[in-house]
Amino acid sequence: MKNAEIKTTRSLSPIWILPLVALLIAAWMLYQYQLTQGTTIKISMPNAEGIVVGKTEIKVRSVKMGVISSVVLAPDQSHVIAYANIDQNYNDLLTTDAMLWLVEPRIDETGISGLGTLLSGVYLEFLPGQAEQATDEFKLLEGPPLISDTVAGGRYLLYSRLNEVAEVGTGIYYKGYKVGQIETAEFDWRAQTMRYGLFIRAPYDNLISQNIIFWQNSALEVDLSADGINVKTGSLAKMLKGGISFAVPNGEASGALAKNNHIFRLSKDYKSALEQRYDNFDYYVIQFEQSIRGLKVGAPVEYRGIRIGTVVEAPAMLVVGDRPAHFSTESTAVPVKIKIEYKRIFHDADIAKEFWQGNVASWIERGLRASLKTGNLLTGAIYVDFDMYQGVEPFNETRIAGLRVFPSTSSGFSVLANQVSDVLNKINELNIEQPLSSLNLALSEYNKLAVDLRTMINSQRAQQLPHEMSASLNQIQNSMASFDVTMQQFKKTMSDYQQGSAVYSELTKTLQQLETIAEQLQPLSKSINEQPNILIFDKALQPDLIPTKEQ
Repeated sequence: MKNAEIKTTRSLSPIWILPLVALLIAAWMLYQYQLTQGTTIKISMPNAEGIVVGKTEIKVRSVKMGVISSVVLAPDQSHVIAYANIDQNYNDLLTTDAMLWLVEPRIDETGISGLGTLLSGVYLEFLPGQAEQATDEFKLLEGPPLISDTVAGGRYLLYSRLNEVAEVGTGIYYKGYKVGQIETAEFDWRAQTMRYGLFIRAPYDNLISQNIIFWQNSALEVDLSADGINVKTGSLAKMLKGGISFAVPNGEASGALAKNNHIFRLSKDYKSALEQRYDNFDYYVIQFEQSIRGLKVGAPVEYRGIRIGTVVEAPAMLVVGDRPAHFSTESTAVPVKIKIEYKRIFHDADIAKEFWQGNVASWIERGLRASLKTGNLLTGAIYVDFDMYQGVEPFNETRIAGLRVFPSTSSGFSVLANQVSDVLNKINELNIEQPLSSLNLALSEYNKLAVDLRTMINSQRAQQLPHEMSASLNQIQNSMASFDVTMQQFKKTMSDYQQGSAVYSELTKTLQQLETIAEQLQPLSKSINEQPNILIFDKALQPDLIPTKEQ
């Protein structure tokens, strides 16, 4: 009986083994199938137009890497979610910076593309990224990037809080030369920022270092500040289309190259881009016992011409207790909020900060004070200037709304204004009415004298004077002629005297003198004869000869 039972058990054991083996084989085959299926990714898209489950493929460089496995409506019904199976050989491409877009027949500013899908159907193009973080969730782009993935270059991100929005296709310039363009533009309503995707062509992507700055250039830039008036003009292309420029700040060397998708910040102009680099600073409050009219936000804070900071608020809207600090019954001073930017002092901000904080107390004790000075007379802009002053009152460290107060003094701008005011007051105090009365009296006497002189000249007696002088001169001329005859007779008489005697010599000398006088009087006599009024008026010049034409 026992032998029969043993035989029955042995005969039934293979029946239980076969199902177990089959189950193990099915599990192995399922495991192998899952391995071949790769990774399942989730793709968010606006709608499923053109998507066919099991047929629509995902390609990278025209090589199939997966296929759409299912499409469902999102729980909030605002979009569509598609699931796709990705071949395991491409799992390492599923990174956070990878991009997906639908390839279909398209006509846009870049040209005509996707005509091949008219027969084969649409597909999803996959653009690998370079990030190290993996993901299985993607968002479908509205359109393909403007630059094909076959073009060598680098892609970067640019964030902006400017009111002006740059359009897709806007050029990226380096020293005026176009090296790339904006591929994508998206507004983040939560962060209130614009996010741009940039593409820089090779080999110019080697210019994108981590310390470069980006700014929005325009055709015309006018800057009115304490430094004066600065006007910059751009090209006609920039006037029509605008553009974004980048560069390494002056005085700095190029840093390490930025990797793909490195995030940069866009500024409104080059000056603002430089200002945004000074992110290591401390706030101070300066109380001025004078008007701050002309002091604008962004005005420089200088130490003997060297910029060390920037004006942040003028006046500073600080609250002390339950009232504003710039309207207080305890003080008439106006608070101004500034920031000391340490990188302006030294290129290593940490060293500059340690140096400033370790010495500022002793500098204040030795007379370091802040004052307002005129930066530009044309614009009326003023700035804050730090300098050493002698004989200033001691200062005890205080704080307003948690900010350290920096001592100030009236100098520069206020002193100049006071000096001008003093000069004007002295001018007002001068008694200039009496000198003006004396001057008016002298001018009246002069006018009276001029009238009397004009009357005398126009009188009949004055006009007859030249005729009387002419008659007198004629008599003098006749007398001179008679005198000349007499002298001739006298010379003839003297010739009878013996030569060599003293009388003869004296007479000869006297005759020579008389002869010289006669010769000198002859031109005068001739001039008076020709122009009787020559003693009153200048001699009339003879008119120029005018050549006549030969007959």
